[in-house]
Amino acid sequence: MSRVIEYCNSSQSPALKLRQLFKTLAFVGLLGLLHLTAYPQTISEVPQQEQPVEPKGQVSYLFRTAAVDVARLPDLSSLDIPLLIRDSDRVGTAMHLRLPEYTYIQTRLSREFNDRGKLVEHKSAFEAYPLKVFGNHRHVISLISEDGVPLSPRRLNEERLEAAKEIEAAEREAALQADASSPARPERYVTAGIGLSQAGDGVWVGVSQFLQKCSFNAPRYDRLGDRDMIALNIHSCKGNTGAPRELYMAKMTGVIWIDPIDKVVARLEAWPQTVKHQLKFSGSETIVYEQMRLQNGLWVPKRIRLNAIGMADLFNGIDRDMTFEFGIYQHYNTEVEDLQQVTLKSKP
Repeated sequence: MSRVIEYCNSSQSPALKLRQLFKTLAFVGLLGLLHLTAYPQTISEVPQQEQPVEPKGQVSYLFRTAAVDVARLPDLSSLDIPLLIRDSDRVGTAMHLRLPEYTYIQTRLSREFNDRGKLVEHKSAFEAYPLKVFGNHRHVISLISEDGVPLSPRRLNEERLEAAKEIEAAEREAALQADASSPARPERYVTAGIGLSQAGDGVWVGVSQFLQKCSFNAPRYDRLGDRDMIALNIHSCKGNTGAPRELYMAKMTGVIWIDPIDKVVARLEAWPQTVKHQLKFSGSETIVYEQMRLQNGLWVPKRIRLNAIGMADLFNGIDRDMTFEFGIYQHYNTEVEDLQQVTLKSKP
């Protein structure tokens, strides 16, 4: 079950010989990256993940690796909350444009009730390859484990060949849609699409939707891991969510934690504010978006979760608990410079 993760800066380009490309990449070092624990089953559905488009004229994300002096933390009594929110959306978007330089492992966990009312759990793992084709960035994901067992070499090769076919299909679709009338892809943090269908079901879960469409108040400092964060309450998203896949936000409340030095959202939690949906809530979390900071200062997704069990009316038909976990980030840049040549560049 390979899938092309949505990429940024789509533009029309010639048909590429990507089956040969992906076959070559199949032997690059990801084979030994992961030893997986026992998994019950495999997810029957593959949600999508969207990556942002690089904002024009935007300053690149600046890494800060030195220790931060407490005196540099802003005074909350004069904090400009709207400015902090805009900065976080801008910096976070620019930061996530660096993700196509990385490989990673993505694990998907799903919990839902079957026809007999039994809660069934599924778990599967995927490898994500970054590709840069004539300046266009994308990730391609390929299944590497199901039922707790790594795929056989033959099955693994089949999955990667299928991923290559999907790259070609995505390339053809991008070429057909690359005209002046095509709407621009929104600039945002990486966003997970859960339960998306042609009928319009499903939701988008991400950080930028909340930053761009909600109000925030009650700033205070809170310790998250080994860093001081500015915590803000999600005050209201009413009246700002028109897309069916984002309407749930109008009925949510929650908290975000922003790193005051890096200006990045490190964590977001949201839950229903109505008693009706709180009574149906079956766990300690409804929506969680976590990030982690790499040694070079880059913040990357760590976990995205939507627990919508019993709340299909709120989440546009979704009635399951879905979690994406990201890890084992490796810094590589795979670039197709010629139709007959693949260059794998390792970066320090």
